[in-house]
Amino acid sequence: SVRSAACVANIGAKQRSETRKNFFISDILGGKWGSVQVSFQVRTLEFELGFGFDKKNPTRTLRAPVDLLFGTTRRIKSPPAVKIIISCHVFQMVVTEMDNIIAQANPVIYRAGETVKGTVIDVTSSRILLNIEGGMTGIITKKEATGFGVTVEDVEIGSVIEAFIIDPENDLGLVALSLRRASQEMVWAELHKAVEEGRTLKVKITEANKGGLLATYKGIRAFLPVSQLTPLNYPRVDGAEAGEILRRLQEHIGKDFVVRVLNADRENGKLIVSERAAYDDKKQDTLKNLRVGDIVEGHVSGVVKFGIFVTFGGAEGLVHLSELDWGHVSNPGKKYSLGDKVEILILGIENDKLSLSVKRLSEDPWKEKVADYEVGQKVSGKAIRWNSNGVFLEIEKDVTGAISLDQFGVEDHTALEIAEGDEFSGEIESINFDAHRIDLKKV
Repeated sequence: SVRSAACVANIGAKQRSETRKNFFISDILGGKWGSVQVSFQVRTLEFELGFGFDKKNPTRTLRAPVDLLFGTTRRIKSPPAVKIIISCHVFQMVVTEMDNIIAQANPVIYRAGETVKGTVIDVTSSRILLNIEGGMTGIITKKEATGFGVTVEDVEIGSVIEAFIIDPENDLGLVALSLRRASQEMVWAELHKAVEEGRTLKVKITEANKGGLLATYKGIRAFLPVSQLTPLNYPRVDGAEAGEILRRLQEHIGKDFVVRVLNADRENGKLIVSERAAYDDKKQDTLKNLRVGDIVEGHVSGVVKFGIFVTFGGAEGLVHLSELDWGHVSNPGKKYSLGDKVEILILGIENDKLSLSVKRLSEDPWKEKVADYEVGQKVSGKAIRWNSNGVFLEIEKDVTGAISLDQFGVEDHTALEIAEGDEFSGEIESINFDAHRIDLKKV
């Protein structure tokens, strides 16, 4: 007798995966047996000319007429009627071995959002076809094959690639895939790993705004806050004038920055990076080995009214105005510019704060100038300025002497009745080499 049998098949009709549909095989031996109902577990894929069952791989889609378990297959029509000519002998084999075929079958279920590897079987200017596990065919359109450094032209037949599943079954019965999104997912995976391992990356600066810099990494946009810039790239501006800060930030557009990933939020598409954090290890190593009295070479990272900032080895310190030169410096910007190479002496180390000096790398010329002066010696000079500390006389170029206010009979310098250039004489009471000061007794 003829009995119903179940099997797993791929057919050329649009049905949702994992649904069951009845089809009818007729004309068996010229209709001798009438119609036999066979129940199929449907898993769809597009194919062109024929279909059948492969005993070794019953879920495989057949793209041309072949002699398999059903014998020679013929033209296929859409459900509910599928007409196939088979022999009695083959049919008996079908019903006998069907249970074994089902037991061996293990259909692959694809879900949107997952990735899958496949072998390229065809490439045109508009799409890529892949043979993927389970005998399925995946399609990547040109739009989904372009981006993140990938183009259709880069893909060759026979190559194995990984793609992102957009739709497990599109209108053509194919698995819709994206190479672009797969590349994007791989980049995000790389970024998450970089966060875990603390690795650094190189990004390209593309834009600037008042909050920081915008950059890209393998097609992913990143934000580099201004607070996360290294001292050399931080826009120090007196008065924090917004327009000047933005102008300085814009100077970085087009540059490559080495950064560390602070936050890689795939769900919200946010990537926050830090240039400063990328140099933290280097900075700590520098500070660990630094000693007071060391002489190092660095670059000017900031010019302000009260001095200059110098960065080296990831660390940064301040050269105060008074430590720039043995002579008087009123405007550091006239002598130094951002990025200037400068040699400095380490004066002090307090945690991460460094006190630096430029002038102490050279001999103090003042000491030579006053070498011939001694306490008790009488000198004279012209008044060049006066304040609450007294009246200052220029004894010779770069050598001044001070006479206290009480020697003029006043307590407030505004009460002095003198003029610039007035000449006074005095006797040296003391010589302060550190302060570059000679105290005089008026005579």
